[in-house]
Parts: sequence; C-alpha cells; structure tokens
Amino acid sequence: MDLLGEIQSHLTEVASDPAGKALDPRLLEKFDGQVTESISETERDILIHQLAELLPTLQQDPSPATTLIEVLVRPASYTFNRVLDIAPPVDLAAGLKALFPSINQVTLSLLDKAKFKSSDAGIVAGKPEIVAALIELWLSTPNTDVASKAHNVLLGLLTAGERHKEAATATSQDHYELPAQSLMWRRVFRDKDIYDAIFRICTLDNAGQNGQLSKRDKTVAQARLLDLLVKIDCESIRRPQIAEVESRYGVKDGGLMEFAALKMVDYKDDVLMHMALIDFFAELLKPEHSMVETQDFASYQLSSRSHEEHNLRETHTRTLSYYLDSTKHSSLDSTYLYGRSANYLATYCSHHPTHFMSFQPVVDSTIARLLGVLRKMTPGQWAQGTTPKHDLHVLASLPRQALIPTATTTSPLFLLSAKPPSEDALQTLATVFQGPKTEGSTANHIDQDQESQQRSAARALYWLYFDQYPGLWRDVVKAAETVALKDAALAAIALINAVVTASWGPLPSESNPDHNQGPYALPTEKQLATICHASENLPSIGLLAILSPPALETVLPYLLRPAQTFSNLVGGGKGDVESAAYRVAAAKYDTLVSLKSRLQEYVQETGQLKEVVDVVDKRLALGPMGGTSEIGGRVGTLDL
Repeated sequence: MDLLGEIQSHLTEVASDPAGKALDPRLLEKFDGQVTESISETERDILIHQLAELLPTLQQDPSPATTLIEVLVRPASYTFNRVLDIAPPVDLAAGLKALFPSINQVTLSLLDKAKFKSSDAGIVAGKPEIVAALIELWLSTPNTDVASKAHNVLLGLLTAGERHKEAATATSQDHYELPAQSLMWRRVFRDKDIYDAIFRICTLDNAGQNGQLSKRDKTVAQARLLDLLVKIDCESIRRPQIAEVESRYGVKDGGLMEFAALKMVDYKDDVLMHMALIDFFAELLKPEHSMVETQDFASYQLSSRSHEEHNLRETHTRTLSYYLDSTKHSSLDSTYLYGRSANYLATYCSHHPTHFMSFQPVVDSTIARLLGVLRKMTPGQWAQGTTPKHDLHVLASLPRQALIPTATTTSPLFLLSAKPPSEDALQTLATVFQGPKTEGSTANHIDQDQESQQRSAARALYWLYFDQYPGLWRDVVKAAETVALKDAALAAIALINAVVTASWGPLPSESNPDHNQGPYALPTEKQLATICHASENLPSIGLLAILSPPALETVLPYLLRPAQTFSNLVGGGKGDVESAAYRVAAAKYDTLVSLKSRLQEYVQETGQLKEVVDVVDKRLALGPMGGTSEIGGRVGTLDL
C-alpha cells in the first residue's frame, strides 16, 4: 500500500473509533513531508474532505489532523472557492469559536484564502456570524499565535484586492489603504452588533462582569486594537459610524479612533498600556498617516470639533512631559515612559519640524533637557557605552536649526566628542552633519523652505562644531583605526561618509527676517566665517570640507591606506568576511567609493580635482584590503 492509501486507511480507522483510536502523528508528518507537494488536486480534495468529516467527531487532540489540513490547503492554487466546496461544508464560525487553538488555526488558514479577491472577502462579509466570531477570537483569545493570525486574516479581508497578491505577507510596519466602501468594511464598522463588540470587548467599564474579560485580558485586547488601527488608519475610522454605539462608550465625534486614542486606555493606572498608547501616538505622527497636518499640528484629523482638538492637544503636551519634565511624574512612570516619550518627541521633530520650531517653549525645553543630560556624562561613560540613547535619538531628530547655539545657550551637539570613541556619539554627529534625508517619497510632507533651512543648518553646525573641536578628524581617524573596538570604528567611518555625502545648502548672504525670527537663527555666510576665524566663505559641500585642511591631512590618507588586518590571529583577518578587520575594511572601501562618486560629480561641474580621482581609482582597484601582504597589520589601541 502506498503512503496515501495508508493515510486514508488510517483516517478511516480513526473515524470508526474516534474516542479509542488515536491519530498517528508520525505517519501524518511523514505524509506531510513526502507527498503533499506531489499528489494530484483530486487526491488533495479527497483527503481534505476525509479530514473534514473526521474533525467534528474527534475526541482527542486534533493537532495532527489540523496541521495536515493546513499543509494541504497552503498552495496558492487552493482558492477560497475550493474551501467552499469542501464536503461536508466547513462551519467556519464554529471553527473560530472552538476551544482547541489548532482548530482555530486551521479555520483561519481556510478563511485567509478569501483575502486575495474582493469578491471572496465579500462572501465572508455576507456571513455576519463568521465576522463576529473572527472579531471575538482576535480580541479575546489568550493564545498569542492565534491572535496574531486572526489579526492578519482580518486585515487581509479588510484590504482584500488592495494590497494582496499570491504569497504576499503583511508586516507590523505596513500601512494599508482601506477600501471604505467594501462589503467587509461595512460589515465590521457598520454592523451594529459587530461594531459594538469591538467597543464592548475593549472597554474597561465592564471588566470582570459576567461574560466579560478580566481587566488584564481587556488590556491585551486594547493593544491588539491599537495595532490594527495603525495599519488601517483612514478618515473613515475617525468619523462617527454608528452614533448609538459610540455614545454608549463616551465617544462624541471621533469614531473608533477617538475611543482607542482617548477613551479606552486607563493610562493613569496601567503603565504598560500607557507605553503602548504612546507608541500608538508616535506611529500616527508618521507621514503615512493623516493624524497631523504638516503646518498645523493642532489640526488633528481625528475630529473637527474644538473639544476633541483640546483633548488631543492636552494629550500631546502630557506625552511630551514624560521626557521634557519627568520630575512631574511618579518614578514608575518616569522609568517606563521616558524612552517612549523621547521616541514620540523624536518622531514629532522628524516629521513635523516646522510645527515644532513654531513652539519656542517646547524647543527651549528640549534643548534644556539635552544639555542637562549630556553635561552629566563622563568620558568613562562614553567609552564604556553607557550612553543616553533616548536623548541622542532626540538630538539626532531635531530640526538642525534648533541646534544652532544662541546668544545665551550653547548647542547640545557641542557636548558630544569623538574622544573617547563612542559609537552612539559618532552616529549622532553623522546624522546631524549629513543633513536631511528628505529626497524622493518623503519630501512631500516637509515643506521645501524647512528642508532648505535644515540643509543650511547642517553645514553651519559642522563648521561651528569644527571650530569648537579642531582635532575632530584626528580623533575620528584614530577611532576608525581602532579595529579592536569594531562598532566605534564603523561609526567613525560612517561619520566620514556622512560628511562626504552631506546634503548641505548655502547660508543667507544677509539676515533674512523670514528665517531668523526667534533665538534659533541661522547665521549668515559672513557671520559663520567670522565665528570660525575664516578669511573667506567656508566650503559649501561636504566633499570640499573633507578635502580642506586639516581633514585633508588626516582623512584622505586614512582612506587611501591599506586596511589593517588580524591575519596573524586565528579565526580572523584578510579575506575573513566575518572578522572585525574585514568589516571595517569593507566600510572604509564603501566610503572611498562614495568619495569617488562625489569627486566625479565635482570634476564634471568644475573640471578640478581630476588628479585626486586618479589616486582614489588606483586605491579602489586594490579592493577592500588594499592588496596588503602585511602579516599582523597594525591594530589601533584605545587612548582614553
């Protein structure tokens, strides 16, 4: 008897005695691995039908059978129409309500087949008992794997025909355009019973009551709802859908989004959910969402009514306060929310710099916080990697003009140093000096004037910093040569590359009232030259900054030198792509490639520096290691 026949015979025996005859997991796994890819579609259907008949009668763990079903229906050729043809018909609602997670999983796999065609999703939407069971399972199941799969199935059905292709998968970072007029949309958000179920399961008002989840389980449901809303965020979920349902849960004009953002979470007594809520707010600040208008942060799209704008403004201020004024909050909140609040602020600054700069008290508070934190850092802390990562994230995300020193305040950027070498400090300097990365698809959410100011400010900050630390490039090259400290060495090379490829702009030739209002004013070209003790305007592009003294005497020779190796040590060295030496050499080589690219552009524009291109070409021809045959090449040591 062949394996397929053996399986069918075994399933027949189990069906005749579902309580006494146990499924043979090894036999089913053997079949799974050897046959499921090669059997005919007719044989596949026959076996699925046999399993479908068996499952309702089983009085044992159904996992071996459900796992085999999932494998059998996995091919893209197994469409939702074939799911509907299974005999006896699969009771999808009952499968979603089953107590066995394995039954839930296989039912979700069958239901997932409907996401590839909007017409199939429409068939599911036409069966409210299935949709209701899916919502209940997604929000209520204690099994995280089942909840995750239910989330993906629901998301797939809501966006059916929009983003799904065969073998496509969703990630937590995806944002989907929701077809608000689809049948599935209307079933979930316009069916009173199903829409109410979302509120009922997630509200804390009925926690622990008869038939309701405990408070702990409800917070899990809340987190799952927030996760979905970030992905399907659109105007429709920010507007009332069924006022009768929404008013029951204190929602006035903002729909499900108002409930989730402002009503649902008990942030005062649940720090973990407060963390999730702040992360949710941060996601909504990103450009793929419409939560915030570029020019007017207070103009939230959640609601057009003034009381909701007021509530959201208060929420924004409160969320920032956990970073800007953590002393106002309990030690527990400060411990857990400081980093979340810092990330929220960093996201706000990155994507809405114009609005951030328009609120000077917030800018002042941010600079004061950064100065307070960075002034407390010791050289030993930088060297040991005990760095204020959240604060450096904020610093690197600020509009660069906010980092220009004022008449009364220095720049927090000046409190960073390349000595002792610190990966985090070097990466922060690289981010600031390189200028804004807003070309292409991201440029449309930041106005061009703001982008121009940031380019100009990045250049000014480089020269102002260099005036404060004229030994910058000596220390950077020394860090880059300290291969034993791989991460710091890579960060040092990244800083060189950032300046080589910097996106800079010119400063105004004279004071411009439009750009120089308030204390965070860009200097003019003449003012910058005077501050930096230069007799003429300073180089306007990063390439020329690297090719100007003293960087010229340190950075370019470093890039042209053969790479250092550990070739005299076991397990590393020349040609060993896993070694620290090789990774540093490869990064150095890539920076030299960037340098050549910028040089070629400059030569085309000016006809100058052709001889430098020739020198760089010769070094590049030798490859990342530089053709060195030196054994046990020099390895830099750390000088604290």
